[in-house]
Parts: sequence; structure tokens; C-alpha cells
Amino acid sequence: MKTPVTSRSLRQHFTYNWWMYLLIALIALGLVDLLYAVTAYRAPREKTVGFYVYGYMNDTSLTAYLDNVRETEMSDMEEITPVMLTVDDAYGPMQLLTYLSAGEGDVYLLPREQFLNYAMGGTMAALEDDEELMSLFNAAGINLQSGWRKETETGENHLYGIPQDKLPGLSQYAYVQDGFLCVPLSGGNQENAMKFLRILCRDMISVPETEEETAP
Repeated sequence: MKTPVTSRSLRQHFTYNWWMYLLIALIALGLVDLLYAVTAYRAPREKTVGFYVYGYMNDTSLTAYLDNVRETEMSDMEEITPVMLTVDDAYGPMQLLTYLSAGEGDVYLLPREQFLNYAMGGTMAALEDDEELMSLFNAAGINLQSGWRKETETGENHLYGIPQDKLPGLSQYAYVQDGFLCVPLSGGNQENAMKFLRILCRDMISVPETEEETAP
């Protein structure tokens, strides 16, 4: 014979079995979150550009700048996003290696030590053959000598990075001490990466005018 359901029996049931309902609710929430993560739309790799900064960045102003670039000059892109890597001597290099190994990120702003390690290891794209990029600095009379490095395996010299100190406007958005802009070969998105790099260098090659400077 079944025990009748009464308010007293319900109170006793929930008193001793409340944890079961909490567990069921947590499992349900986890399944919903997993379903969303699996089915959520992700922009195709060729429709995104990632700007990875191994240092500090002004997330608000940099995001606004990247959104403007996407809307006005790279409208075929669905996303142009900034990512700040951990500035930590132990965890930072591991995080950077993980990103590069996974082919994440299209343009990186790296400190000198990390730039040299990867440039000399042959994992960064040579930039000197991009005529538009080179003409930009040649016209401004800017020497990029510090960005040239010899690859260890081949012994060839290439321009693997653009020194941040040649782009004074960039410091208002992102800053890495003795930093270099570079393009990893592992990204697999070279055309978009180079286009973004050219735009970034063009916009940051001079310091933005202040209100006082533009006042009549």
C-alpha cells in the first residue's frame, strides 16, 4: 500500500533528500552550458583576426579601435579581437607556446626575449617582402634594423618584427617594454594578418594629436 502524499511527508522528503534536487539542478545547468558551448556559433578562422599582446593593454580603447578597423577597412571580417597574455615569468611563456602551437592569434606584440626566441627559431613570418608595409616606413624615414634577425637553422636574415618604439601611437592602446610586432607562421591566416599589420602600423606610426595641438 502506497504512503499517501501529505504536507508532512513532503517536508520529511525534502528535509532528507534536498541534496538530490540540488545535484539534479547543477547537472542540468552543466548540460545546458555544455550544449551551448558545443552549438554556439563560431566565426570561421578566415573571418577573424586576433591581436595578442604579451604585456599590458587598454582593453576599452583597443577594442574600440579594432571595432573601427573592422567596420571601416576590414568589413569582410566578423571579429577582430584583442587578447592579453599573462605577464608572468613562469606561466607567460607556457601560455604563449600553447597559443602559438595551437595556431591562435594573427599578430603578436611580444617582448624582446620572446620575440628573439621565436624569430630565430623560424616560427615568425618574414615581413620585408611586403612592399606596402616597407614603403610606409621608408617614406617616414624609419629604420627597422632592430627587427632584422638571423634564423638559426638557415642562417638567413629577415625582418621578423616591427619595433614598438617605431610606433609611438601604439602605447595608448597596448604596451610591451622593448616590444616587437610580429606575425606567426602557425596562424594560417597570413593574408588577413598582414593586412591588419599594415593598418596598425599606418595608424600608429605617429603620435595622435592632442586637443591642444589641434586648437587654432
